[in-house]
Amino acid sequence: MEEPLHHLGARESLALMTAHGISAADMAKAFGERIAAREADIRAWAYCDPEAVMRRAEQGDTMGALDGLLIGIKDNFDTADMPTAYGSRFYEGHRPASDAAAVAILRANGAILAGKTVCTEFAAWPVSKTRNPHSSARTPGGSSSGSAAAVADHMISVALGTQTLGSVVRPASYCGVVGFKPSYGRISRVGVKPLAESLDTVGVLSRNVGDAELIYRVLSGDERRASASPRIHVCRGLNWDLADEDAKAAFEAFVAKLGAAVALKDWHYPGFFTQLAAAARTIHDFEVYRGFTFERTSAPEKLSPSFVQGLERGRGCTAPDYEAAVEQGRDGRNQFVGEMGDGSVVITLSATGEAPAYETGTGDPVFNSSWTLLHAPCLTIPVLAGASGMPIGLQIVAPKFRDAEVLHAAAWLHDFARGL
Repeated sequence: MEEPLHHLGARESLALMTAHGISAADMAKAFGERIAAREADIRAWAYCDPEAVMRRAEQGDTMGALDGLLIGIKDNFDTADMPTAYGSRFYEGHRPASDAAAVAILRANGAILAGKTVCTEFAAWPVSKTRNPHSSARTPGGSSSGSAAAVADHMISVALGTQTLGSVVRPASYCGVVGFKPSYGRISRVGVKPLAESLDTVGVLSRNVGDAELIYRVLSGDERRASASPRIHVCRGLNWDLADEDAKAAFEAFVAKLGAAVALKDWHYPGFFTQLAAAARTIHDFEVYRGFTFERTSAPEKLSPSFVQGLERGRGCTAPDYEAAVEQGRDGRNQFVGEMGDGSVVITLSATGEAPAYETGTGDPVFNSSWTLLHAPCLTIPVLAGASGMPIGLQIVAPKFRDAEVLHAAAWLHDFARGL
């Protein structure tokens, strides 16, 4: 039986369109029908205009590496022709004057914006309306809630997200998709509403590593590739005691199978690395409180109680606290480079376990925030499962600017897992 068009990945869609087997309008129609059928249940979209998408697809007047490819854009990216509310009532109906740099690059390469995906308020902690496609009773994670859910539910093949603590890798883990957070600064953040500028990173969500790599290369201009077999270090941490027992068991079972095929090495990380998650939270809270001064002083009634409560945490962070946390991050980055030779990657859990109940929030980013502070490239692949059968991701990490090594290792590990 022929696979439905909305099940195709980005590269498969592009190959078919290049071969003239299908048109961009065919793809737009297929994804539009899927969105129409599923959006009431999943609630992944903050804005979607199927008629406008179809008009753009029928024009077919832009040639580029992504010609005719539909992409979802997280609602914290500015878009000149679509509302951008940053997930907040404060900016309801806001129309930016220009596109974010990443959006402009995608358009210049022929991509078609399918719409704006739901993000939590200002890409922070309050839960969004989006539901996990695997179970409506579970959270999809945050803050890239809509992007992860839309990709998982085949509403779109790829979508942009952002990560400040764990907002790409964690929702990808919960929704059972690939989530790639490149090295800090690798993709331009111009035109993305800042949350905590020292940590904010643009990322990609997809259903396979190759599609994430394609979008990453277009956005970053980084064409380097790794070819040597990855040297894999196993990390049970950095806060391993916070992982659920079924998640630990799934990880250990995968490591046992992997260790029967390739040489593995346990990574005994420096002791102070266990403090990095707390340091990342300090930086986050300090920068968020100051960065949202206009919003919290001009119209606080337009902010959710949860967001205001989070802002208040930052009020108590002092400049010395912040500076000490920044220094911890700098020391950690230097030591991580020294610990990991060329071609070396770390594998660990992408989240503490399965997606928690929807009403409890978006989940704990503790298995992501340390790596984010290290400015490391991180990629999760959906190869583990918890006791309830819900997905759990395997996270692959390397020191800053070794994105090619993470992509190469992740593709190899994903193929290995599918062969089990």
